[in-house]
Amino acid sequence: MRTVSYFILNELGWNFLGNLMYTLGHPLPMMPIMCFRIDGVMANLLKTEFQRSMYFTAIVITAINCCLGFVITFFYRYVTLAFQDTTNRIPKSWAFLSCVIFHLITSFVVAVLFNSAWLPTSEYPEGELPEDTRNLCCYHPEGVKLTTIVYFFYAAFGTSGVFLTLLGGLCVRELWIKRSAMSKTTLLLQKEIVKNLLIVTGSALFFASLPLVVAVFFIYNSKLPNARTIVSGLLLIILNFGTFYAILILTLFKSYRKAVYGVASLVYKAFRKALSMRHSSKVIPSNVIAHRGVYVKSS
Repeated sequence: MRTVSYFILNELGWNFLGNLMYTLGHPLPMMPIMCFRIDGVMANLLKTEFQRSMYFTAIVITAINCCLGFVITFFYRYVTLAFQDTTNRIPKSWAFLSCVIFHLITSFVVAVLFNSAWLPTSEYPEGELPEDTRNLCCYHPEGVKLTTIVYFFYAAFGTSGVFLTLLGGLCVRELWIKRSAMSKTTLLLQKEIVKNLLIVTGSALFFASLPLVVAVFFIYNSKLPNARTIVSGLLLIILNFGTFYAILILTLFKSYRKAVYGVASLVYKAFRKALSMRHSSKVIPSNVIAHRGVYVKSS
């Protein structure tokens, strides 16, 4: 369970990083044009269109890697169930290293695709851009480059959904096959872990991946009626998924609840100790008189 928790933290980390970057940059879709306006704190820090494009690309990278994180978690869970003897002989660091390599490759592919589709506002088709082009980052409104990115999104999320469904089914199958070789306690623990992972992953597919796929569709078909309103509503669902996901994990996994309770208890005790020390330093008994820098009790 401890190793699986690291992979779950990987998912949470990418989700948190994406939400943080979106909050600081707040890229607004400017449909029907294929542009986004950086409208947050980062708008004052990102001075060039290329910098804004790279920042937007970084946000997209966090979304794709979060999706990849779910696949890696389930893949690791299946491998440890199906090939337990082999995985016990392999150092855990290899699993983490493989995870890092997959994330780096994915990030590189996304960065290359979005950099190739980036289009300076000076080269954007005339008559389509608004009068105020400050803080914009734009991409090719049509053509092979844009189509490649859209189908990459569809392939990434579609393949992830298929793999998650397949790996989830395989995990359940392995538990069924090996139920007689496991003790009752181990079997119940493994069943609980797989069940919780299925619930968490199903919620991610429904509340994050599906809205994101629909948002990509409307961004690509930006001239459809109410496309901008629909995308804004879908982004609201996607950005709030992180909070729902964290609450769901705390609800399902007892070890996470214990860890959070432990941290909260330490913070509360430290706060009470600091408060009591501050209060005691301010309160001086009425029968104590200061005499030449020394506090002496009066008789």
